[in-house]
Amino acid sequence: MDINLALKEYGLTDKEIDVYLALLPLGSINLQEIAKRVDFPRTTVYNTLNYLLQKGLVSKIIKKGVTYFEASDPDKLIDKLKQKKELLERVLPNLQGLKKSKIESSSVEIYEGNKGLSTILSDVFKVRQQTYYFGSYSLSVERLKHLPEHVRTIRLEKKIPAKIVIDRYDEETFHKPTYKKITEMRFLDSLKDFPCMVFIYGNNVAIYTLKDELVGIIIKNKQVAEAMKLIFNIYWSQGKPAKI
Repeated sequence: MDINLALKEYGLTDKEIDVYLALLPLGSINLQEIAKRVDFPRTTVYNTLNYLLQKGLVSKIIKKGVTYFEASDPDKLIDKLKQKKELLERVLPNLQGLKKSKIESSSVEIYEGNKGLSTILSDVFKVRQQTYYFGSYSLSVERLKHLPEHVRTIRLEKKIPAKIVIDRYDEETFHKPTYKKITEMRFLDSLKDFPCMVFIYGNNVAIYTLKDELVGIIIKNKQVAEAMKLIFNIYWSQGKPAKI
């Protein structure tokens, strides 16, 4: 993965990335030298260094009245993420309490792009429960190949059982023992050009598009989930059992 992109996903700005990467191989260096290397005004570099200091990614020392800066070890990035994760885990019950009302309400959440799709799949397979889904597997493969490996394999890793109705495509994948133990499947060729992939899990429905712009939605409503389950059952009854 591209280093700049990874650091941007981590939460650094473009200027912070440029300054941090310039510092990494240099050891201790003063402000003037840094400004020359990144070709930014000194005031910009100074402000950027202060932001990096606050994030714990840069340290400074003073030698003979001159301030020198040094990039922290890259492991510090992981340490900071762990600290943030631990902090969020401590307050997560409170956050969930704010989101849930005493009376369970319905909601519709809309997502776009690969990040949105990752969020949808994480929600679908968040809890180990029977899941149902149908759609064009051949088209879905094209969508999924752009996602991180851990997202594509999340169902297998959590051993979440699923009943699936899809078009006949890449059957060998489903003959693997990891799939066979947790998958019931039927093939329905008419789904080959179906424009969406639909998941039913609990009282929720998740849908993402398979053509053109990638858009997805999560509908949290018991009646909608029951209606989509009826549609799934129709497709299931029409499908041909897969020998996996």
